[in-house]
This record gives sequence, structure tokens and C-alpha cells, in this order.
Amino acid sequence: MTQKEKIQQEIEKTLDSLNGMKRAEANPFLFTRIQARMNRKSGGWERAFSFVSKPLVALAMLALVMAMNGWSYFGNSIPAETLVSDTETASLPEFEREYKFITSTDSYDYENANDE
Repeated sequence: MTQKEKIQQEIEKTLDSLNGMKRAEANPFLFTRIQARMNRKSGGWERAFSFVSKPLVALAMLALVMAMNGWSYFGNSIPAETLVSDTETASLPEFEREYKFITSTDSYDYENANDE
């Protein structure tokens, strides 16, 4: 058998295997579902989410968040010398009185605490 005959035989086998095939059929309700989807009016939320889900918008929002993050970290730093000056330092008791803090831990017995 020559090479051409082998190729012709393989072609015939392949074409014979296609004889029993049927045409592919879609779901009978597919067309009506597609029409309903096309005729449906999109709501406000659907339009907003479709806008935000676009890659360009998502990347722009990511870049904006990263820029704000960088600005808050690098651009808004105040030198430590300007935060507290010697004349503005308050002692701890003055701070407690001003903010009504109780710094004493004597009123609670940690060793004999009941689990309630």
C-alpha cells in the first residue's frame, strides 16, 4: 500500500465516523431567555457595578488608593521636634485630670478574679 492510499483510507475512516452524527441542538428556551435579557432594563446598581468592574476603572481606583496611602505615609509626616515642645509638656497627673483617666490598678484583684 502506498502512502497516498493510506492517507485516502484514513480520510475515508474519518468521514465515515461523521455519518452517524446529528446536528447540535440548543435548549428550546435559550432564545426566549436571550430575548428577555436583551429587553430587560438595567437598574442603577447593575450599571454602577458594570462600570466599576471595568479593568481600567478598577486600576484607576487602585492607583488612587495607593497614591493616597503613599501621601499619608510620606507626605504628611511632621517632624518629631514640632510635635511636642518643652513648654507644652504636661505631667501625667495633669493629663489624667484632663481626660479623667484612672491609672491605678489597686482596685482590682487579679489573682482572685472570678470567671463570671
